[in-house]
Amino acid sequence: MLDVSYRETRHRVTELVAGLDVGQLRTPVPATPNWTVHDLLAHLVGGASDAATGRVDGAPGDTWTARHVAERRDATLDDLLAEWHSLGPIIEGGLAFQRFTGPNIAADLICHEADLRETFGMGRADRAHWYDPFLEVMMHMLERRLRDVASVVVRDEQSEWHCGSGDMTATVQTDGYELLRAMFSRRSRRQIAAWDWTPAPTPQIVETFGFFGPRDDDQPIPPLGP
Repeated sequence: MLDVSYRETRHRVTELVAGLDVGQLRTPVPATPNWTVHDLLAHLVGGASDAATGRVDGAPGDTWTARHVAERRDATLDDLLAEWHSLGPIIEGGLAFQRFTGPNIAADLICHEADLRETFGMGRADRAHWYDPFLEVMMHMLERRLRDVASVVVRDEQSEWHCGSGDMTATVQTDGYELLRAMFSRRSRRQIAAWDWTPAPTPQIVETFGFFGPRDDDQPIPPLGP
């Protein structure tokens, strides 16, 4: 399943960026403000290359991802897409028998696809691409992160999860896409606190949603349609 997700997302991202000109490739990505679109693509290709060759020292830290960008600084868009095209089947073969238990290369690609779509003001990818297994598994991880912090009932448009434990009980209703983006640290503290909470969440609850640390810069929120 992860192999199919990676392949289909790689194809969608390739189609999304294939017609970009040099100016558009220099567009800053709000979710990764130190990167342009070209830098983000360099990371996706570099991460695939490292996974295929076992070159993973420092992964997934900032030094590791910075090397992807630096090594492909002068690569054209055609260069990047050609390298990714050659690496894709290797990555997909390695994912074929894996279960998703937490952030990995397939989830990283799902996350960065949304980063790109939000950069260009596009609608979100269809729910079928990110709900199962990504949102479901990340919600189970949230349940563990909320233990001894609070007991939170989380509802989206189709599902309900009972997360955590603790003296405080809260309920929140929001869109499933927004939940996933928040857990990938793609929503600010203010944006998470603005969800439909009863009662209002504590700062500790809000920060629990950002698996890669809290952020304070509001992010673009795409329309509901694909």
